[in-house]
Amino acid sequence: MTISPVRPTTSSRPPALRTNRRRTALLAAAAAVFLGLCLLRWNPFALQYDLRVYVVASRAFLHGQDIYTAHHAFPKDMLLGFTYPPFAALVFVPVALLGTGAGRAVMTLASASALIVIGLVTVRALRPNWSRYSVAAAGLAVGAAGVALEPVRSSFDLGQINLLLLAMLLVDLLGHLPRRYRGVLVGIATGIKLTPGIFILYLLVTRRFREAVVASAATAATMLAGAIAMPTGTWQFFTKYMLDPSRPGATHFISNQSWRGVFARLAGGVQGIAPAWALAVALTLAIGLWTAKRAYDHGYRLESILLTALTGVLISPISWTGHFVWALPICALLWFRVVEVSSGKRPVLVAFAALWTVSIAFGLPWTAPHLGDKEYTLRGFDLFLGNSYAICAATTILLGAYEFRRRKSIA
Repeated sequence: MTISPVRPTTSSRPPALRTNRRRTALLAAAAAVFLGLCLLRWNPFALQYDLRVYVVASRAFLHGQDIYTAHHAFPKDMLLGFTYPPFAALVFVPVALLGTGAGRAVMTLASASALIVIGLVTVRALRPNWSRYSVAAAGLAVGAAGVALEPVRSSFDLGQINLLLLAMLLVDLLGHLPRRYRGVLVGIATGIKLTPGIFILYLLVTRRFREAVVASAATAATMLAGAIAMPTGTWQFFTKYMLDPSRPGATHFISNQSWRGVFARLAGGVQGIAPAWALAVALTLAIGLWTAKRAYDHGYRLESILLTALTGVLISPISWTGHFVWALPICALLWFRVVEVSSGKRPVLVAFAALWTVSIAFGLPWTAPHLGDKEYTLRGFDLFLGNSYAICAATTILLGAYEFRRRKSIA
């Protein structure tokens, strides 16, 4: 007589195991719903103007054409010229091959997935002692809340790559890669858009020299790949197009929240602003990186990354509102800190967190007069509205410099 083994039933499993599986299934379902809702809101029939710029450049490469003049085949002012290094056109080749509708769907899903990653790594940085399930739940909530912010919505609307770059940078800089690969994503992001290159300086000033070398090598590899694929295009980009700050669009346009955009609006044009702009860039770079280093030395890694990011968007010649997707981890950090500070400091921090949240959620620059050169007419409160993102960024750097000026380093 043989005795058949008794198979454990679902009810005989340990309660903790059943609870964990239910939590995992619930979180997976919530993530899937979020992705589905994003795909419904930003569907394959949405225009996604910037994605079209990427795809046109990639298709030009596939057909042996110049990626930087491919937009000339379209009616005037219908399409801006491609402004990224040649490597970026290579990155978008798979999207170009998918076709218009499928490419838009992939970009939307990729951006929505990046939002979830941003939320997860932000919460893990803010609450390192929380359980995986607590971090997953809070991270999903933070990521989903991101769609309430104008820069995030703008990135979805335009099919921009901002959220993907933000996720790559946070994953790398917060140490979620194996040690030997840390810096690789920073280098790849720099090869796609150049502006993330400020994080190579950040790695140097925070004495993470190995990561800085890896990031530099990865950047060089992307440049080499672009040069091999498009030697003429590479030469033109680094000798001509990269040096033309007006190529992405009008400097004074309300969406440009960098110092150059602010000064252009104040001065009525870009003529004559070079000395003031150069001084502002130098001071911002010095104060911003010094403050980021102080924050890092005190053990505030996320804060140091965000301070560096704000420095980068201010000193860049063009920083559209969509580039301020960094506001998502910034707002999350500020509201998490509100819970931690003493009651005496809480009102100040609440006010500052509210300033960031209201400015970014409502997209205050867009409430000021704009288009038709109305940016040159800003006066009074409209000056604040029209430059509110830049004001929030600069104020954050200055407050950070004040906060970390006398604290004793733990490094």
